[in-house]
Amino acid sequence: MSRIETTLLTQQVYNILREKIIGRIYTPGDKLDIHKLAEDFGVSRSPVKDAINQLVHDGLIEIIPRKGTYVTQLNFTDFIEVLDARLMIELWAAKQAIKIITDEEIEEWGKIVQYMDVLLDVVPFPFENYSKLDMNFHKTLIEWANNNKIKELFSSLNTHVDLSRIVHSTSLESTIKRHKDHWHMYEAMKNRDLPNLSRSLTMHIESLKTEAEERWDEVMTD
Repeated sequence: MSRIETTLLTQQVYNILREKIIGRIYTPGDKLDIHKLAEDFGVSRSPVKDAINQLVHDGLIEIIPRKGTYVTQLNFTDFIEVLDARLMIELWAAKQAIKIITDEEIEEWGKIVQYMDVLLDVVPFPFENYSKLDMNFHKTLIEWANNNKIKELFSSLNTHVDLSRIVHSTSLESTIKRHKDHWHMYEAMKNRDLPNLSRSLTMHIESLKTEAEERWDEVMTD
């Protein structure tokens, strides 16, 4: 098997496993058998192992020495604390970026929100695609701050992945409500209005915490 074919298989296995974890076909604490997965997918163990390594990096799977491979357990307290950490990082990044960002870069930021707008009209609502754009929107803000350590720290938080697991079945209505925050952030950045940008960011993260709290008991008893 060539390297390109192996890479394609790895991506396909990764996509399927991730979708099953996000969609709660595989639930927190489930043990995964690499041999059985390879057999189910009709592939060798190599692409399965590579896909699992990617999912470990995402925080969706954990490998426990001498025990096995498991879907990562969700910890609500940790998740809320991570959201608080994310807010601190994004507020800091906004303060740095607003002083150096160009008008062209801000317009590109706005285009991400436009793409998100389009997805809101798709039936059924493509939550995963929307989530990726949402992640890109916030990641772009962090990248503008030009601090590699901060970028690494933000990436390690994995809040978008964790949130997807918690609110995957969220209503379109709540997503639309929270989506407006992105436009408010864009307008504030465009006007170089740090107080409003900070306020919109804070409201956005707090709404994520509220929704997570509302969904947590339901998710853990599914």
